[in-house]
Amino acid sequence: MTKDKLLILWVSTLPVFNILMDIGMNFLPELKTIFGLVRISFLIGLILFFLSNFKLENSFQNQLIIFFSLYLIGISILSSNTEISFVDGAIKTSIPFFMIPIGIAVSKLKSNLLIKPFIWVIIILLINYLISQFYKLGVSIYEKDSFYTGGATASAPIIIALGLLVIFHAFNQKKLPYSKIMITIIVSAALFIIVFSLKRGAILALISGVIIYLFNTGQRIQTFGRFIVVGLLMVFLLNNNIETFYKRFESRTTERNDLQNEGRFKEIFYIVEEFQQSSPIKVLFGTEPFNSDVVMVKYFGRKRRLHVDYNILIHGTGIIGLMIYFLLYYNIFRTAMRHKKRFSSFKNSIYGLYLKENYALVTSVLVLSLIMGFSGGLQFISYRIMLFLTIGYYLGDLIHFKSKLVEKSTIRTE
Repeated sequence: MTKDKLLILWVSTLPVFNILMDIGMNFLPELKTIFGLVRISFLIGLILFFLSNFKLENSFQNQLIIFFSLYLIGISILSSNTEISFVDGAIKTSIPFFMIPIGIAVSKLKSNLLIKPFIWVIIILLINYLISQFYKLGVSIYEKDSFYTGGATASAPIIIALGLLVIFHAFNQKKLPYSKIMITIIVSAALFIIVFSLKRGAILALISGVIIYLFNTGQRIQTFGRFIVVGLLMVFLLNNNIETFYKRFESRTTERNDLQNEGRFKEIFYIVEEFQQSSPIKVLFGTEPFNSDVVMVKYFGRKRRLHVDYNILIHGTGIIGLMIYFLLYYNIFRTAMRHKKRFSSFKNSIYGLYLKENYALVTSVLVLSLIMGFSGGLQFISYRIMLFLTIGYYLGDLIHFKSKLVEKSTIRTE
């Protein structure tokens, strides 16, 4: 097997592998450490294989990723709990960013690589939820005996939301690997799970991502029509479970869940208060990276980690760390915009539509991620791996579009 084929195989297994690791950890908590070691070995192995066999482009984006990773590792050593800050923080935060250059590289080797894995991720999660309702597996949050999560983690709804954007992109590109009827049923059931789970972050992130996609796509009417169709099917499913949904919704909207009582909202004021008492060095570089519960215990009255991504970063990595994080996102957007503008001559051709769809997906996923950051996604490595792999892969389609076009033209003339 060539190194190209091995990289393609490795990358194509990433989404399903990570979701199976999540489910395994939840169903077999006594083996959580083993599952964690297997996952980290699999991911670090991929990164080392990529770095040793493929040239890492000397771009500003890659320089930022390396610098940010080294920065996180450096400050994690200064934590009172190096193990948590280094392994559960710096490593879990850094690894997903390397999926960007890997995704860019593999997009040149294989087209339409991620759609099948994402469909199977959603299918696995749907089967998990279905079985869990029959056998009452996992936990039922918000309302007792209403909706069991089985082996799915709290990140499952946002992973499904990410997968839905990828599927709608494939719809528009006419590159669905399975029948449209089958995909429509899967998408409707997946949308039902997101709504029924009442995970506000995932719901708002998906809505925001969809709006951005509709704004940038070259097939706005068709895309909107597809959203309407799956939305109606989702409403049908919801209507058959409406009483349970209302009970869950009422439990979710109790006084304890009001904004002023929401822990994520309070975090902001606690961090401001903490910074007012801190030295300029701590404000710039943070304190107790990814180990915030030891600091927040005096505010919450119990050990509770920060949840919002931006709160985690500004508290643990300081203003410097948060600025680098946003700079990474800004640079991805700028790169996508630059490569989209390069092909303005294709505006009214089939190639122009292709480029528009890729640009629409990259920007919608970026927005989905930024909105989800207010709920908290930094600690979910499976979600982050799939997120940045998606961004890298479809950004790579924009970057490599011209060379792919030249290759196709060469093949035709031979």
